[in-house]
Amino acid sequence: MKSLSLILLLTLGVFNVTVTEAQDPPAETYQPGYWQPIARFDTKRIVEVNIINETDIPIEFDLTDIEAMNPQALQPKETGNLKGFGSSANIVIYPLVNDTTDFNLRYKVEVDENNNIVNVSVTKDKPSFLGHRSINLQRTGAIYLY
Repeated sequence: MKSLSLILLLTLGVFNVTVTEAQDPPAETYQPGYWQPIARFDTKRIVEVNIINETDIPIEFDLTDIEAMNPQALQPKETGNLKGFGSSANIVIYPLVNDTTDFNLRYKVEVDENNNIVNVSVTKDKPSFLGHRSINLQRTGAIYLY
């Protein structure tokens, strides 16, 4: 009986050492790519989105939920604001000009963490860049560009 207890204690001791050693190195699971959020907002607070038109053309933005609002036009250098849409949104932004062969739109997202405001600056980029069409704010707080 004593030898069985000793074997059991030794086995548990080795098992504990093995588990501890396995937990020492940190997990490195981050892999860059489009599937990673570009920013995050606080889901426990009301979030607002500012759309900043830094282009020289008029643009329009809207929520993909047709009942939520009507499309809002922004002239060059104007800023629009979205709030009261809940904890998630898919926002589309598109140019209000007929000829877009010379450019695509690019979004730059910055989050004002103190006020929980997502600032989206819209600029023009070369046609070699595929362009952005929508901003997706998810219930988890993750922000994606598509």
